[in-house]
Amino acid sequence: MPTQDRRGRGDGAPRRRPAAAKTSDKPAAASVEDPVPEDMTADLESQAADFMADNDVWMYGPNAPTVLEMLDRLEEMGPEQARPLALEWQAAPKEGRETARKAARKLIEDDEEIARYLGLAREQVGSWVAVKADYPPYRDAEPDWARLCTQAGEATLDALTSVILEGHLTKPDRAALFEPWFRAVAQMPAGAALSVQDGTPDDEPVDEGKYGPNSAAVADFLNRLWLLAPEQVARLVSGWERTPREALGLAHESLLAVVDEDPEWRDQVRLAQDQLVPWLNGGRLEDASGFMGDTGQAAFRKMAGPAVADAIAALVLGDLLLAEDAIVLYGPWFNLVGAPELTLAEDGDTA
Repeated sequence: MPTQDRRGRGDGAPRRRPAAAKTSDKPAAASVEDPVPEDMTADLESQAADFMADNDVWMYGPNAPTVLEMLDRLEEMGPEQARPLALEWQAAPKEGRETARKAARKLIEDDEEIARYLGLAREQVGSWVAVKADYPPYRDAEPDWARLCTQAGEATLDALTSVILEGHLTKPDRAALFEPWFRAVAQMPAGAALSVQDGTPDDEPVDEGKYGPNSAAVADFLNRLWLLAPEQVARLVSGWERTPREALGLAHESLLAVVDEDPEWRDQVRLAQDQLVPWLNGGRLEDASGFMGDTGQAAFRKMAGPAVADAIAALVLGDLLLAEDAIVLYGPWFNLVGAPELTLAEDGDTA
């Protein structure tokens, strides 16, 4: 709870003596005005923008703005957008693509900066594949989604390689890598996001109430859970492990006391926690594993089990728990993701 700033409010608070009351052996200078502080806001904003631009160039090379635009476009892709990209990549001549990739590998071996540019781009694409290939709404919308997702990742990485290595690759090699992306993106209408992006098909009503009055927040939580990147899962585990054990133990006791009061509350928590099982058992990427290799994502998800179980229980019963206990249970998730909002008990609602 924020505290009031009491500096300078009490009778005994020290105050700076007025200039006219200061004692000095030197006569006061006539008509001397205090210097006006220089407004540094514009300079700081400019320096921040310059720093970010320089950092982008360090990460992805001189064509960093184009690389970032392409990564943003990739992040917005669902099955409807990834399918034409995968199909264009499949249809492109494999021989030309392999020749261009071989030339890129040679450049990586000979130039550390190029190796960094392409390595970081690969990490970004790999993270997208790791998250999206296992996302249930996308799997439901596209039966062959894992394979298409991986191929869309391959096509994007080829295109990024072409952009990053402009000036280093021959025109035929650059065209072989970039052409599938160019043809696919040209077919995509602007803003054509698939309705399953939010996990709820347009013609399917939302299932309300099965987790209690906070069901909407629980559904939002479950959708966000599937979109966590591997590094976010690791940070969630770390955040939960840093939670003070005494506070966490008291919060667990409070949670058990509440569910013991009413079988319906217990069932709501159990049902919500059961929805975590597919996510906890996922992360192996199946067809996508060829692109990513062994990411360790499955192991991290298992380790995150206690953190997500605590968080979803707090969402279900946040308005019944003591506020401080609900915050302890939900804190590691909320500090990382920032949503959904946790409903807390009003003062006096809990014993």
